[in-house]
Amino acid sequence: MTAASSNIAAEKRTMRERVLALRGALSPDEVSRRSRLIVARLLELPAVKQAETIFCYLSHGNEVQTHQLVRNWLDAGKHIHVPAYHTEQRHYRPSHIRDLDRDTVAGKLGILEPHTRRTPDRPADVAIVPGVAFDAQGHRMGYGKGFYDEMLKQFGGRKIALAFDCQIQPSVPHAPKDVPMDAVVTESTVYWREHS
Repeated sequence: MTAASSNIAAEKRTMRERVLALRGALSPDEVSRRSRLIVARLLELPAVKQAETIFCYLSHGNEVQTHQLVRNWLDAGKHIHVPAYHTEQRHYRPSHIRDLDRDTVAGKLGILEPHTRRTPDRPADVAIVPGVAFDAQGHRMGYGKGFYDEMLKQFGGRKIALAFDCQIQPSVPHAPKDVPMDAVVTESTVYWREHS
């Protein structure tokens, strides 16, 4: 590890602890209320309205809630992919589900994931992504394992993160392997990344 990457890792650890504490201080009622505002804003985005196939994380703990969103999309006939952990390769890959309640169980870290992996037969149009901290330029900091960066590095659709306002930072430390988001949706606004 170079000195620069060591510095980035240290900055990330400090920011991760601070932002997780802020998010963790939100009450369950606040998480639910703010999540509804974020989801309503997300559903207004043209890329999401037009998407037929959607990759979406399954929320856990104090993340922006997505379970009802996924149920609604499935009811509307959308094709839904969610992360599934592959023990032998030690990474997550998208898996197709047809019913959130019947097709998932608590998996690694207690997060819902498919009990039967179904390789998607089509790429997703958009990916809905969680994270710990973001900035207005679309930089994302996750939980430190690199699972989403690995899944999204070849993803060709729109990458949209969901976050509470308290997760937005002036600048998020990032390395070349960190995959930026095209947009970050919060309860008060949408931050769009400017493509060079």
